[in-house]
Amino acid sequence: MLTLVSEQLETYAVNHTQYHDHGELLQKLAEETNRTMDSPMMMSGTTVGNLLNTLVFATNSKRILEIGTFVGYSSLMMAMALPEDGELITCDIDKKSTSLAQKYWNQHPAGQRIDLRLGPAIQTIDSLNPEFDMVFIDADKQNYVAYYEKVLPLLSSSGLIVIDNVLWSGKVLNPIDDDTIAIDKLNKKVTRDTRVNNVLLTVRDGLMLVRKL
Repeated sequence: MLTLVSEQLETYAVNHTQYHDHGELLQKLAEETNRTMDSPMMMSGTTVGNLLNTLVFATNSKRILEIGTFVGYSSLMMAMALPEDGELITCDIDKKSTSLAQKYWNQHPAGQRIDLRLGPAIQTIDSLNPEFDMVFIDADKQNYVAYYEKVLPLLSSSGLIVIDNVLWSGKVLNPIDDDTIAIDKLNKKVTRDTRVNNVLLTVRDGLMLVRKL
């Protein structure tokens, strides 16, 4: 993955980002992911995880939808910021990675707020009822536009959509492969969408924040 800032600055940012609630548990999850998963870079990690946690807290979210669970790092970070009666529904199709996720969710009280739905996310979304205060999209890139269109009607009036990997290692500047073309299409669609306001942040691999007008 292309580093959008220097490696030294990226490391500095990580070293000066802290989450004091069960930080050891998250670190163990990261270490096991690096040891056992084929694509550990798919994990949200410290910077994005802490940003998601802060966004949940700042928006007073009580109900969250996550598309793309992987090892559950982002799920747990968001669930930790939910109130006790909050709910996070997370969608994935990979039993191996989500089994690792469940192992760590079971070690934290916030894990009880996480509802894993195994199966194609599009089908899961179609079965859900509004409203969601926050939606995090971090799954297969070629369905990004479909996910966006599906979740927007489920969003509360003050809700927030967060979309990861929208800079895709800088490839969006010259989209050639199918994944990059799909991400660029999503970025252009959101920017033109008169139903929302958005900001694209150069955090890690790019984060798009979207809110309804």
